[in-house]
Amino acid sequence: MTFAVCFTNFGPYHLARLGALADRLARRGDRLIAYEVAGSEQTYPWTRRRQGGSFQWTTLFPDRTLETIEPDACRRAMVAALESDRPDVLGIVGYARPESMAAARWARRRDRPAILMSESQAIDRPRAWWKELVKRRRVSLFDAAVVGGPAHRDYLAQLGMSPERIALGYNAVDNDYFATAARRWRDDPEGRVGLPGAPYFLTVCRFAPEKNLVRLIQAYARYRQRNTGKPAWDLVLCGDGPGRAEVETAIAASDCARAIHRPGFLQIDALPRWYAHAGAFILPSLSEPWGLVVNEAAASGLPLLVSNRAGCAATLVPEPPGTTGARFDPLDVEAMADQLLAMATAPAATRAAMGRRASETVSLWGPDRFARGVLEAIELARTARDGPPRTMWNRRRRDLTTKNTKYTKMQNLR
Repeated sequence: MTFAVCFTNFGPYHLARLGALADRLARRGDRLIAYEVAGSEQTYPWTRRRQGGSFQWTTLFPDRTLETIEPDACRRAMVAALESDRPDVLGIVGYARPESMAAARWARRRDRPAILMSESQAIDRPRAWWKELVKRRRVSLFDAAVVGGPAHRDYLAQLGMSPERIALGYNAVDNDYFATAARRWRDDPEGRVGLPGAPYFLTVCRFAPEKNLVRLIQAYARYRQRNTGKPAWDLVLCGDGPGRAEVETAIAASDCARAIHRPGFLQIDALPRWYAHAGAFILPSLSEPWGLVVNEAAASGLPLLVSNRAGCAATLVPEPPGTTGARFDPLDVEAMADQLLAMATAPAATRAAMGRRASETVSLWGPDRFARGVLEAIELARTARDGPPRTMWNRRRRDLTTKNTKYTKMQNLR
């Protein structure tokens, strides 16, 4: 079997997942083709190292930036690649991108099982009924799915896919890399050079309105006002993006600008040093389909403060509070400040225990869990195709096949 999957642009966590999936497939005598649309993108300017022969790596537009490629060009290039490689099963990321829908329709025409890879949840944004209707029609093109966690499975079920055809494990990073690198930086005598005084609060995210950094800065200022005992922690905001001006304005208005640090967008080899010496990680997003940076922080052994809107919250910050950290309402600045204060004033041993439990929790959701989820989804897709018709489209297709078979038999009898 040849399994093919397409992402827009491979970042480090894509490559970790694809490597694990390629290894699992190879053990069965199968192979992986991994397509990426563009060689780079503006939103996430990753640098990455071209890997060896564990899977076929195909870039549809190697010399283009994702944001500059027209939708029709994406569709045509995707179909041309599929016609050339003729994979047996497709893994398709989402139902919005032009190449994703082109791949789904190609799978339907060529009678190939199609697996949806999704990290959408119902609370991500307000939902319009007519958009949900369009999504339901698109989801009906897929035979099975692999998603991040329960909230993502529930939303797909709302869009018409049977929960029995949905596997978990989609959202994963290279846990071993972050755990090992963070440990090495903690043990390095020079590891703290150039960093703010530790411990500090750390967030890693794109500077955009949905990441809610303005409220985080406001909550941090309130934390410093309330913190009358121990020395106050600094705040580190790693990242960049279109909301940079709003972040700068909020920092200037906070009266604690000297305690807020902005290292910029960091590549994967630079991140572990910041994780290693942080006291806790915080993700305040208003909308966050998953939050892979929480996986990275957990793998690095940090206690977690995570917005209850993040898709990873139920999985990586389980109840009761204090297991690996705490969840909070991202709209409530006072509640966020309370969580910052509680974390900073907790005994070091308590924070260390939360960090260990976070590492143990995320270890169950690494790249191999993604690979197992995909293989499970492949089997679910095949089972769905062998069972009763799933949709009106399938029913019509099966009826036509039956009629053609009967016609052929009658012709043979003549």
